[in-house]
Amino acid sequence: MKLKYPAEAFAFGILLFSAGMKESFAAGILVILSVVFAEFIKNLLEPMIPAWSLKMCTLISTAAVTSSVFLMGFAYLGEPLAGETWVMTFVLGILSAKFVLMNELEGEYGDILWESGICWGFWVLLSVFREFAGSGRIFGNMILDMEFQSKAFLEMTFAFLTAGMVLAFTNGVLKKKCGQTHSLFIGIMAVLYARPFAMESFGEIAGLLWTVAVPVVMFISVKKTLKFARTGNAYRGLPVEMLAMGFIYMILGMY
Repeated sequence: MKLKYPAEAFAFGILLFSAGMKESFAAGILVILSVVFAEFIKNLLEPMIPAWSLKMCTLISTAAVTSSVFLMGFAYLGEPLAGETWVMTFVLGILSAKFVLMNELEGEYGDILWESGICWGFWVLLSVFREFAGSGRIFGNMILDMEFQSKAFLEMTFAFLTAGMVLAFTNGVLKKKCGQTHSLFIGIMAVLYARPFAMESFGEIAGLLWTVAVPVVMFISVKKTLKFARTGNAYRGLPVEMLAMGFIYMILGMY
């Protein structure tokens, strides 16, 4: 059975907004609204314009609306988005629109909301764990300060691990798997957003290219190997690839 929730958009949203309960709660709702808007605008325009124009209109309008809503929503919460994070919300909107365009959802908003709600719930739960393990806080409120807590839980390594586990848990509940997903694009965008290491001795441009190229090449290599891995259905595809990228970040972050 095909997924009715935007796995790629959720994965990318988790990479951006899963370090705390407050941001994950808000971001999850906005991702769901993004995919619902994309489906609505596609169905609205489909009888009126040709297919090539429909795709462009859906992609552009969803990306624009998603980035605007994220900007206003987080400003209202008192946590304005940094410039680079705001740019990445455009990408998140494109992923929502891409999911709608590649799947014949036929206006099944109930199924979209149901499956997306399950994914959102796991997203919030694991974000609570990350926030507590990283700072001892939940929803910004100090709960308990313990020795095992470390700010490393708030870094991109654990964002990838969280994304993989959230998608796997969701697929396990829904008895589905992530097929026809493009994790390489998500990986490249994530590396551009938060690079796992710095190479200042190479110079600014060469160092940037090197720090982007190394994790991407490693990720491509791992993706090819994972095709032959005997993973469970819930972990196949995007979930296990997000987990793999998390371990790549963990390894590269040591140097």
